[in-house]
Amino acid sequence: MATNRREGAPLHPFALKIDLLDRMLNFEITGNPHYSGLEIQGFDDPVHGQGILVFLGRSDDGRTDVYFERGLRLDPASYAVGNGLGKWLETEFEIASLDVDASGVRANVCFADTEGRLIEVRAGDLTPRGRRTAAFLAPMGAAITEPRSLPLIWMSKFDLLRRTGPSPIVRIDEREVNLGRLPAEWLIRRRLIKITSDLCAVYINPSQEDPVPMDKLETGGETVGGECGIEALAGSAGGHQARLTFDPPFPDLSEPSSVGSSTGTWSATIDGTPIVGGAWQVGPRNGEVRVDLEVIDGWQPKGLPLLMSIVTRVAPVFRSWPTTYRWTATIAGGGRPTMTSQWSRTDGDRGESYRSFTRSS
Repeated sequence: MATNRREGAPLHPFALKIDLLDRMLNFEITGNPHYSGLEIQGFDDPVHGQGILVFLGRSDDGRTDVYFERGLRLDPASYAVGNGLGKWLETEFEIASLDVDASGVRANVCFADTEGRLIEVRAGDLTPRGRRTAAFLAPMGAAITEPRSLPLIWMSKFDLLRRTGPSPIVRIDEREVNLGRLPAEWLIRRRLIKITSDLCAVYINPSQEDPVPMDKLETGGETVGGECGIEALAGSAGGHQARLTFDPPFPDLSEPSSVGSSTGTWSATIDGTPIVGGAWQVGPRNGEVRVDLEVIDGWQPKGLPLLMSIVTRVAPVFRSWPTTYRWTATIAGGGRPTMTSQWSRTDGDRGESYRSFTRSS
């Protein structure tokens, strides 16, 4: 959904990208010398094609290996995970099946990793009366060490597998592995095995390491504003909507030399639900223009089932991880200004509290 700015529209440094995922199944792995996590993703759309992808998080260096079926159209640059990507491999799967719908999940996956270890996953949890799903912000961004955007992974139909359902089987090299668990799992009656369908991933302000002309930046949405600047940036894909709103309007940067110092607040919503927000400031610095975007307000879950609500209160990382992200941009030049930008983390936790909470560290 990349969109270049319209002629005469206010110049601004902001962008958002929306990506879609049809279905997902995620496991935390404990005590395994090879892998610390496994995720199966299923695609079925005109952009990516049809098929599955498997993430395997390495235990030794925190990098993530990616195995995907032939025919999928995927861009490695779009994947910022953990300590970064490891191997990226088109793979011939012996078995590749993942179904997630209103009744539950059915998964059967089997393939060999690059070391010849057999990876096997079988899971099935069906509820004929239908699952009670909830909208949930994935804490994936908590573990990213070198972010290239602010990743807001919105799982609009999220659920955890029932503890009373069939036990899943995950084998690595023909040995069954231990899976991460929630505290008091017997009381919560849910396993720490995440499933979702109709997932919407929103990436705010992808980093620009090399100078890029601002009039050629891909905003990924429609700029809402006028002479006083940009009031909002809105985008949509697959029935989902994302929106960045600025108060007061962010100033037009068409003439960087005339930009003064100003501050304001911003917020991000997905499908009308408030997700995160914070403060922005802009002003001249050393002959250039500096823009700072700080995340101050984390996700405030609402409408969750009681047990999920308890989990997000007991483990603040589910709500607070976005507040460790900060973005800076530098605009230089006169007639045709260029921009560089980067994200940084203000906290050294890097997901350790989450892994400790789920006993997956």
